[in-house]
Amino acid sequence: MKAPSRTCGFIEAADGGEIYFHRNAVLDGAFDRLVVGSEVVFVEEEGDKGAQASTVRLIGKHHPA
Repeated sequence: MKAPSRTCGFIEAADGGEIYFHRNAVLDGAFDRLVVGSEVVFVEEEGDKGAQASTVRLIGKHHPA
C-alpha cells in the first residue's frame, strides 16, 4: 500500500504494478486508517484509465515499505 491522498491512493500489486483506488472503494470506513505498508485485499477491475480496485479491505498490520 502506497501513501493515500485525501481521496485516493495506490496499491502495490504482487507483480509490482500500481492499482488505483478511491476512498469510496475502501470497506468499513477504513480509508483514514490506511498508511504506507498496510496489508489489504482488493478486487481489481479495468477502469477508464487502467487497473483500479473496486473494493479494498484493510486486513493486516502495517509493514514497512
